Amino acid sequence: MVESSAYTLDKKVLDEELAKQTEWHRVLLLNHEGKPITSRNLASEPSSEEIALFLHCLEDRDKAVGPGFNLCGDHFDVLRFHPPLVYGRRGPPNEGEGEGIAYCRVKSQVNNKHLHLVVTYILPIISARVVPQMLEFAKKFRTFSMNPIVGEPT
Repeated sequence: MVESSAYTLDKKVLDEELAKQTEWHRVLLLNHEGKPITSRNLASEPSSEEIALFLHCLEDRDKAVGPGFNLCGDHFDVLRFHPPLVYGRRGPPNEGEGEGIAYCRVKSQVNNKHLHLVVTYILPIISARVVPQMLEFAKKFRTFSMNPIVGEPT
């Protein structure tokens, strides 16, 4: 279990749900303070500057599109701003070479605090496929992965 001052997260359930997302390459889930809850396939820990871009990207379109995103040193151009979603890509649009990135802010039904989900995906997987998956994951995550009492499903 990963604990925060306001809630307890059932990390086992979360990791089981993330394992089902086989088309997602890199995954980073941050709590409302920007602290990593879980991750997958990251070459290194994201820097505080990288995390800050995610936490504040929905404040203003220019804050998202202008600087883009960075994840573990890789820069991604942000191409779409549709709150609570922001997404883009890096590299050429060739299969296996380009990598997309998508960000989704999730509001916990347990404590009304935001959680931040970042995923990348390798072409030929595209945002039209990943974004609906993220929304479905967020819907599930809000309703059963957040537990007010350790081990008790909501």
